[in-house]
Amino acid sequence: MTRFIHDRGVRLAAGLAIVVAIPMAVLFYFQFKSLADIETTSAVVLRQLSSETADSLARSIEDYLKRPHISVLLRITQRSTEPLDLPFIEPILNDALTESPFVESFYVWTERGPRANQWLVFDQASKNFPNGALEQRFREDKVVGDKLLMRIRELLATRRAIVAFTETINGRPHYVQAQLRFESPARQRMTSVVAFAVDAEKLRRDYVPAVMRDWLASVQQPSGFPNLETEILDEEGHHIFASHPEPSASEHYVPVDERSFAIIFFDKELLEFAAPYEQHREVWGLRTSYGPQPIPEIVSASTRPQLALMIVMIVAMGLGVFLVAGAAAREVRLAELKSNFVASVSHDLKTPLALIQLFAETLELGRVRTPERAQEYYRIINGESKKLTRLIENILDFSRMEAGLRPYRMEPADLSESVSKVLTRMETQFSQGNFTITPKIEPDLPRILADEGAAEQAIENLLANAMKYSGDAKQIEIEAKRLNGHIVVSVTDHGIGISRREQGRIFRKFYRVQQELGGGPQGTGLGLAIVDHTMRGHGGFVRVESEPERGSTFSLHFPIPSENAFQGTLVESAR
Repeated sequence: MTRFIHDRGVRLAAGLAIVVAIPMAVLFYFQFKSLADIETTSAVVLRQLSSETADSLARSIEDYLKRPHISVLLRITQRSTEPLDLPFIEPILNDALTESPFVESFYVWTERGPRANQWLVFDQASKNFPNGALEQRFREDKVVGDKLLMRIRELLATRRAIVAFTETINGRPHYVQAQLRFESPARQRMTSVVAFAVDAEKLRRDYVPAVMRDWLASVQQPSGFPNLETEILDEEGHHIFASHPEPSASEHYVPVDERSFAIIFFDKELLEFAAPYEQHREVWGLRTSYGPQPIPEIVSASTRPQLALMIVMIVAMGLGVFLVAGAAAREVRLAELKSNFVASVSHDLKTPLALIQLFAETLELGRVRTPERAQEYYRIINGESKKLTRLIENILDFSRMEAGLRPYRMEPADLSESVSKVLTRMETQFSQGNFTITPKIEPDLPRILADEGAAEQAIENLLANAMKYSGDAKQIEIEAKRLNGHIVVSVTDHGIGISRREQGRIFRKFYRVQQELGGGPQGTGLGLAIVDHTMRGHGGFVRVESEPERGSTFSLHFPIPSENAFQGTLVESAR
């Protein structure tokens, strides 16, 4: 919370994220809501399509089955059968065989007229015999007639106008339906019959599936969803028709709507006038489904790609906002660091300049009374001049590094000598700060390829850094040794130390530990950044080991080259 309050970069990033996140959250809320509405609407549409299809198919089959009753049995009146008016009856039956191909035979019988008590048959063979006499087209079938008249007379006791039953004709089961005419309304004496027979197996195998296929061809399937599948099953659950290629697969299908219809060949409203169907009638089932998935899963699967796309967009936009906010925060922090850098550089430049000016004026005015004091002033002026020079060199070197113009002239170098030169050069600063320097240099260290000036500057920066952050502990150790194929130069202080969280940041440009500590020594924040760049330019690296309040150890790892690497001088420009 403290960092959020004081860090302008974090505040900017949070504000930017909020400004973008709120409108996007509202937008995606309505998008998700619209997907939910689409799923609800789709489910309603699919259920409605299934329900309407099931109702229409059941009605179509019922209409298909009752067509011969309406177009034949009801059109041939008692007047046309007593006696038989064959010229009137023949075209009606002829049209009925075309209109209702599932009817195998029509029958007429009467006890009055020239063809009394003859069971006359009119079927497809009669229809295909157009040149024969009318009496020949209506042929008598005494065997079938005796069998069917016996069944009909058994049902006369019910005194119903319509009788329907199953009977085996020519070795095959048939549905038989007859319209009975009586002498009087009391229905005690039957005087004529008009009937038809339907082959049960052909109805099941050919005609009902043909009706289903014709009707389903006109059904518009839902777009973007599985097709609506339909199937018809008999009373024992055997498939009579299935719109999908594998009827056995329907065992795993989830039914949406189920309808049932009786195998009767007249209006259901006439059941009270029919015998013996009020006791039993065969009932088939019609079932619709969209495959093995229920409707909620189907509509959910249809919106899943849009949902996945929206989630990807949310993640992408969230990542974009995060990256933009992070970049903005980094730019704000960088601007602050640059501002602090300018202030620090100004301070670091003024301090040595002020001391140089002070002691130079003192010497110029002749206010120094002893040669020893004058010598001390000269030494101070010289030390501050070197400090000022090193500061300016750091700034110039960093500028060249940023521009990629900092060359490294790689020549054979002895790091033992480089460490000694740096210690000699900084001796005045050590004595002024009352520092005790403990060098530990391993003898006979191998030479390396290095830019001697850059390597000495890196070592000097580490020593200056150690002096700056040593606090009251005035002990500094510098060591040079061979380790794992590298010459390692390490500088150890016993000062304020660095937390583990900050150890990854200290090599960034302009970063200074004292900002987090709320005070402490000043600096440009460039020393360690230059050290890191220098080591990468030499093919090595810099490492830090530190604990707060227990000091720090910075180690420069210079790779030891092979012997043939000293054949020439290598000039390398590193970024």
